[in-house]
Amino acid sequence: MDVTGRLVRLRALRAEDAPRTAELLADPRVVSFLAQWSHGPYSVEQARAWIATDLPGTVRWALECVADGAYIGGIGLHDIDHHNRHCSWGIWIAPPERWGHGYGTEACMLSVEYAFRYLAMEKVYLYVYSGNDRARRSYEKAGFTSEGVRRRHFWRDGELIDVEMMAVFRDHPLYANRIAPVP
Repeated sequence: MDVTGRLVRLRALRAEDAPRTAELLADPRVVSFLAQWSHGPYSVEQARAWIATDLPGTVRWALECVADGAYIGGIGLHDIDHHNRHCSWGIWIAPPERWGHGYGTEACMLSVEYAFRYLAMEKVYLYVYSGNDRARRSYEKAGFTSEGVRRRHFWRDGELIDVEMMAVFRDHPLYANRIAPVP
C-alpha cells in the first residue's frame, strides 16, 4: 500500500531501485549513522537481493519525493510483534542535499500512523546513534521520546558510541485523534 503525504510518498520497492540504492549508499555521509548492514561497499546485487526478499515481520517502502518523483531513500517497520503490539522503525535518506527539508519527519509520521492504523501497534520504537542530532530532532517532531540509552553499544569510527532508544505510543496527540482505538 502506498502512503502519500504533502512532501513524500512511501511506495513499494521496485527492482529498478537497486542501482540507485547502491549509488546512494556509497556515500559515507549517508551511512555514517546507519547500522552495519549499510557499511560498504553496498553493491547493486545486494540491493537487488534486499528488494527481492520478503522479510517476515517487516513492512518496507521506497521513499519518494512528491515534488519531483525522485527516489530518495528507504523506510520500514521491522520486528513487528502483533502479540505485544510493537515494532521498530528505520529510515535512510540520500543524497545529503535532501536532508533538512522535512522529508524524514513526514515519512516518520506517515509510517507511524500506518503502524497504528493498519497493524494495530501500540508502540513504535527506534534507535538513534549518539551525534545524530538532526535525526533526533526529527523524531521528536514526530512524537518520539527517549526510553533510555545503551552506553557504548555501537562501534563507529574507531570507538564505541551510545545508542538511544526512542518510542511513540498510539495515544500520542499527534496520532490519537486520527486513529481508531484498538480493543
